[in-house]
Amino acid sequence: MLFLLIYIRFSSPDCIAQQDSAQGDTSRIELLHADHLSYNEKVTGKVRRMLGHVAFKQQNTFLYCDSAYFYNDSDYVEAYSHVHIVQGDTVNIYSDRMNYDGDRKLADLFKHVKMTDKTMTMTTEILHYDLNTDVAHYPDHAKIIDSENTLTSLEGYYYSEFKEFFFRKDVVLVNPQYTMKSDTLKYNTNNKTAYFFGPTNITSKENHIYCEDGRYNTETDESTFYKNSWIQSKEQRLKGDSLWYNRKEGIGKAYRNIQIKDTVQKILITGHYAEYHELNQISWVTDSALMIQIFKNDSLFLHADTLKSVYDSVCQIRSMFAYHHTRFFKPDLSGSCDSLYYSTEDSMMRMYYTPVIWSKENQLTADTIFIQMSNSHIERLELYRSSFIISQEDTFRFNQVKGKNMTGYFVNDTLNSIKVEGNGQSVYYAKDKDNKYVGVNRSDCSDMMILLKDNKVSMISLITSPDATFYPISELTPNELKLKDFNWLIKKEPLKMEDVFRE
Repeated sequence: MLFLLIYIRFSSPDCIAQQDSAQGDTSRIELLHADHLSYNEKVTGKVRRMLGHVAFKQQNTFLYCDSAYFYNDSDYVEAYSHVHIVQGDTVNIYSDRMNYDGDRKLADLFKHVKMTDKTMTMTTEILHYDLNTDVAHYPDHAKIIDSENTLTSLEGYYYSEFKEFFFRKDVVLVNPQYTMKSDTLKYNTNNKTAYFFGPTNITSKENHIYCEDGRYNTETDESTFYKNSWIQSKEQRLKGDSLWYNRKEGIGKAYRNIQIKDTVQKILITGHYAEYHELNQISWVTDSALMIQIFKNDSLFLHADTLKSVYDSVCQIRSMFAYHHTRFFKPDLSGSCDSLYYSTEDSMMRMYYTPVIWSKENQLTADTIFIQMSNSHIERLELYRSSFIISQEDTFRFNQVKGKNMTGYFVNDTLNSIKVEGNGQSVYYAKDKDNKYVGVNRSDCSDMMILLKDNKVSMISLITSPDATFYPISELTPNELKLKDFNWLIKKEPLKMEDVFRE
């Protein structure tokens, strides 16, 4: 039997007593109060109509409204005007109209619906709320506001017990620092964390983030992204199998199959671990790090244990650093060294610690080597201290130029001439018109100028204090003609892109 405790201004004591005697099942809806009650079983069946300050109770849930129809047999309420549901001490729901099924504890609310708890406020036009599971569902557009964020979507669920929303279709989260758009998103109002389950874009004045799986803590601004994820800043795009990003500190990290793409300088850096620091615009890559500089007709491939990039946004200058076991390959030029530095300010590549350059048939070594680039082409080489150039004539014979400092000049990316300054020495083999060796020139001169044709020495001009000797080809052995510190490193030369990873 349905028990109803009814407080009515005009009710008789006998009526209330009859209701009191019927008390029994507290799981059913109880009528706590109404200003007016009308009941005509012949006209409306077992339906009571209540007006004015209507109040119901079912276990720990209270329902208030201005007017209601109460169906005794089915434990069902139709509530109108200023509808208010109070569940426990946390959930409050408001609407203009509601249908409530007391047997199944299901509430359908319509028009100007507002749901609040201690962490958020949700507004919509239609809301289905299951009081058994504390799950609310809106089938049409809704807006959710918490302390930091405003979220909207076309469809969603709210799990009150876990303080979690599950959004679908045109999901938008607006934060003072960024805007997040997704197809499917879960949001926890307790820990302020958003979880993505589909294509997601996060835009701000600092960057643009894309992923198809991940999470973002809107309170700490820490996030992790998976599946086709990338971060696009003003100058660079950071991509990887997974990304970690801290917006407050402006630090991004990428793991496995990473890429850093500089669209301005046409540089692509790949590897398996990378970091990017937005505040000082520094990034670096390790673990199979590879830099690809894209030119008009070809590309430069450079590998090192660590590749570092620094961008000066004021002067618009980018500096590249390669640390340890550096090797690079370009179809017309390759080289190796321990460390390398390149700046867009002067387009100069600087090689340090045992640098070697191979320019077609010529091997160039020195303590330090500078490569001057111009319009994506090599303009000149600058070799400092212990400079040495070697080209191979045959298995045992080598043309050689040695000096303190050298400058090599290029024409159409081909070494055309070499200027030697200080302690100049040279050895080069002479051939007749039948291309047979006739002798070898051995020269010592403080300064000299060497001209090349088809990457071979064609003429040597001895400038200061010359001392030159021409030997018949059989007079001295090839080993006797090797200058001091001769070191032929052809086995280390990268011949293709993959060779830059070869130890």
